[in-house]
Amino acid sequence: MSWALSLPTESLKDSSARHVLLCLANYAGSNGAGAFPSASTLAQDTGLSERTVRYKLDDLEKSGLIQKGNQAIAAVHIERHDRRPVVYDLQLSRGANPAPRTKRGADDATGCSSQQNGVQPTTERGAATAPNTSINHQVTEEQQQREISEVIAEQDRQALAADDRQRFAMFVEWDLPETCMATQLKIAGLPADSVTDELISGFKGFFVAKPSTVDSAAGWCFRLATWVKRERVNAARTASSVASDEFDDDNTEWMSGGSK
Repeated sequence: MSWALSLPTESLKDSSARHVLLCLANYAGSNGAGAFPSASTLAQDTGLSERTVRYKLDDLEKSGLIQKGNQAIAAVHIERHDRRPVVYDLQLSRGANPAPRTKRGADDATGCSSQQNGVQPTTERGAATAPNTSINHQVTEEQQQREISEVIAEQDRQALAADDRQRFAMFVEWDLPETCMATQLKIAGLPADSVTDELISGFKGFFVAKPSTVDSAAGWCFRLATWVKRERVNAARTASSVASDEFDDDNTEWMSGGSK
């Protein structure tokens, strides 16, 4: 929230949008990621209507102060897709308040000690100054986003590992639980090596496009085993169809049909 409080007025002039941002930041992690309060929750926090809250969230996203984050975070905690709020990440690198600067000229750090309302804005000649840590610790926006993505991915893994019964929507980074998958393959009568990378990619691609489908880790293993079995049956049918179309040397029916 300190980041949102320190935003200069020039970065965000709309007072209602600023209020929404402050409340949204209260639900984000220390890295600014993973905030997903509902519109009704933000409406209660801000005293605005839900419709106004949604408008202000759109404005904040357009201004680049927030952006949609990893929606799988909400899916881990909220089972029903139609009740999941949007997950937002705060763009901590945007709108940061610049370090204060004194006026050029006599007020610069030249050894003068002019007093302004009892406050000494400059240091005496020879006085130690605080190191400029921002120069040594600058990171690019891409590096920050990569770090945030890594933290979110780790949070996803921890949330799923905490409870095997937790239902979630399929996501690309899902790690296949080997023990559970081996059990499902044994039940389905499939060999252990029947789950190929190609089948897993097709399975994930199909269900990632269906975020409304949620299941537990064991449930997803069952679905994958069923998927593999179906693909093997289809492949066997295709091979059988190709074999039946090949020429049969022992079949002479064509001879009687061809001569009149």
